[in-house]
Amino acid sequence: MLTGHYPRKLDTLEILGRVRKIEIGCAKKYMLVETVPVSSLIDISNDLIIILNEKWEVQYMNKSALIFFHQSDKTVIGKRIDFLHLEIFSSPEFIQGLKEFSFQKVKKMELEIHKNELSHWYEITIMNISIRPGSLFIAVIASNITETVVTRSKIMENEAMYRSLFEYAPIPINEVDFSQIKQYFDELKKIGLEDIRFYLDQYPDELIKCCNLVKVRHINIKSKNDYLITGGDYYNVMKYLTPLFTKETMNNLKELFVSLYEGLDYFYFPSSVITSNGKFRYFSNYVSDASPNNDLSRIYISYLDVTEQKTLQLQLLQNNKDLIGVTEEVIAHDAEIKIQIDDLKNQHDDAQNRTILYTQLLDATHIPVIIFDSSMIITWASTEMARLMGYSDNDLYGKNIRILFPDTNGFKQFYQFIVHNESTGKYGEFSILHQSGISLPVLWLHVENITLSDGKKTYATIVQKINS
Repeated sequence: MLTGHYPRKLDTLEILGRVRKIEIGCAKKYMLVETVPVSSLIDISNDLIIILNEKWEVQYMNKSALIFFHQSDKTVIGKRIDFLHLEIFSSPEFIQGLKEFSFQKVKKMELEIHKNELSHWYEITIMNISIRPGSLFIAVIASNITETVVTRSKIMENEAMYRSLFEYAPIPINEVDFSQIKQYFDELKKIGLEDIRFYLDQYPDELIKCCNLVKVRHINIKSKNDYLITGGDYYNVMKYLTPLFTKETMNNLKELFVSLYEGLDYFYFPSSVITSNGKFRYFSNYVSDASPNNDLSRIYISYLDVTEQKTLQLQLLQNNKDLIGVTEEVIAHDAEIKIQIDDLKNQHDDAQNRTILYTQLLDATHIPVIIFDSSMIITWASTEMARLMGYSDNDLYGKNIRILFPDTNGFKQFYQFIVHNESTGKYGEFSILHQSGISLPVLWLHVENITLSDGKKTYATIVQKINS
């Protein structure tokens, strides 16, 4: 008869699948199992795995757990897990989870453990495991998910930063969903239709159908005034706008839909609408595809109302055309008049070029943006911001924002404005110091401030020059 710790050792080996037990009356016979034991499968895992019985007593601990907790089989087998003080598995959250555990469900939780002054995150799984017929054991598993948690945190921080820039940008921006258009074009491809542009030209009602499939998901603050005419309902705004679009705009929308479907990431197109009182409004539109998996579900559209500029441009072109028409009538009679006409034509060309340049500058829509940390050190500045201050593109990086202010008092007032959270989304007027020494009055829009994972704050602001 086996006495002492040997029966317990054999019972543990049976749990792990290394031996098989046969009971004949009061006698027990243990036979070596030649198949791959459960313990071998558990031991190859990098996760920390402990097998418990219903009394929470440790029946087995895999090699990764033994090494991590600096333990040996002799010191843990048969001991209650809550008495072993095993860091992760001794936390109040884990013990409470073990108390609430049911053999019918798998329980999961995430725990943060501080070790060597560093934070480590673990996903804890508590589940039942049947190792031999008629018996139930509890498997507790700790998987290191620190990298996943850190990545998730950074993604959330970046999303918050870019969402605030989107929300408070000084130009209208819409987040739009074109995924239903992609699904519609996919169906056309399945039935053998190759030239979608030709098909939409032949059947204009299908193009209107595509316009109505566009769904506006989000708009920024600058866009809200434009949606007042629809009662603030921007989700199906295309159903309101489509009947107002000009023929040229509908053709441009066709090119937009097909180009994005074919994989183009960026698209520009002009558009115009005829209002209810018969007047034209002109827009410049800039489209960027930021969709995951190329499904066209996240499209950003920024637009500018260029009605005034377009009207002036058309008037200028018409005036120049009329003037050229008059001067050409006398060109054959007077050489001096011909020179003047040539000069007028050159002026006309120059005016056209200036108009094109002005339009392109509007299209670019550069915004002075500057980002700095809680130490007032500049971590990023847009090209337009550097240009506003008289610096080259990278000259501002790493410098203290104090250099942008003409005096200490102005900087202190700006600092107080920034560090108060209630000023987020508000404007403050503070003069800045151009590199040449000239003081410029500007409006600072405190867009957002966020606290990063290291506890430091980062501030984002947009600067708008005040024209004197």
